[in-house]
Amino acid sequence: MLGGVLLLAVEEAGSALETGQGDGAVHDLRKAFKRMRALLRLVRGAHSGDARRLREELGDGARALSASRDQAAQCEALDDLVAKAGLKPQWRDEALRALAAPEAAPAAEPGLDAQRERLGALVASCRAAGALLGEVRLDRALLGAILADYARARGRGRHVDAGDAEELHELRKAVIAHRFHMELLTPLWPVMGRAREGELHRLREKLGKHHDLAAVLLRLAELPREVADSDWHAPVVAAARARQEKLTRSALRLHARLFAEKPEAFRRRHAAYMKAMSDGE
Repeated sequence: MLGGVLLLAVEEAGSALETGQGDGAVHDLRKAFKRMRALLRLVRGAHSGDARRLREELGDGARALSASRDQAAQCEALDDLVAKAGLKPQWRDEALRALAAPEAAPAAEPGLDAQRERLGALVASCRAAGALLGEVRLDRALLGAILADYARARGRGRHVDAGDAEELHELRKAVIAHRFHMELLTPLWPVMGRAREGELHRLREKLGKHHDLAAVLLRLAELPREVADSDWHAPVVAAARARQEKLTRSALRLHARLFAEKPEAFRRRHAAYMKAMSDGE
C-alpha cells in the first residue's frame, strides 16, 4: 500500500518533469515532491535511512525550483489582497513593478530545463524506493507512524504563536504531511476520509496564503527607502497584515476542529475501521 501510493506520486513527478513547461510544471513537480516526502516520513525499519536521504534530496530539489514558484505566488498574493482586502488595483500594480525591478529581484536560479537530468535521477530513485515498499501494508506499525505525524500537526497548531510567520509555516508543513498520509487511511471509510482530505486542503490553502503574504512583506521591507516612501507602500503593507490576521484566525479555528481528537482516540478509531474492514473480507 505505502509503495503503491508513493509510486502514484512518482508518476505525477515524472509527468511534470518530462512534459511540463513553465510555472505550471514547477508547481506540479513541487507538489509531487511534497507528497513523496510526506510518504517517506512513514518508512520505518531497514529502509528508514534511505528514506531519510531521499526526503532531504527532494527538499533540496524543491528549493532549487523555488524562485519561479515564488514569483507566481507573489502575484497571487497581491491579487488576493485586491479581491479579499480591498486593495486598490493600481497599488497592486505599483507593488508588482517595484518587486520586479532588477535591483529588487532576487538572484536568478536555474530553471526547470537546466535541472531536468538531476531531478529525473531523483525521481528514478524514488521509483525504486516505491517498488521496495510495495509490500508495506496498512497495519499497526504504519498506523503508528501516521499517528506520530497526526500528533505533530495537532501539537503545532495547539501551541503555535499566531503572530509568528515561521511557526505558522512549520504548522503548514505538518498539515501537508498529514493530508498526504490520509491517502492511506481514506480507503478505510472513503466518504469520511475524502471529507477530511478536503478540509485539510482548505487549511493548507489558508496557511499557504499567509506564507505567501509573509514573503511579500519581507520583500517590501527590503526595498530602498525612496520606494518604501511611495504612496502605495503603506496601504499594501497594511492590507497584507490585516489579511494575514484574518487568515490566521480562520486557519486556527479550522485546525481546532480537524485535530480535536486526542492522538490515542484517533488511533483507536482508525484501528477499529481497519478491524471492521478486515472482518468483512
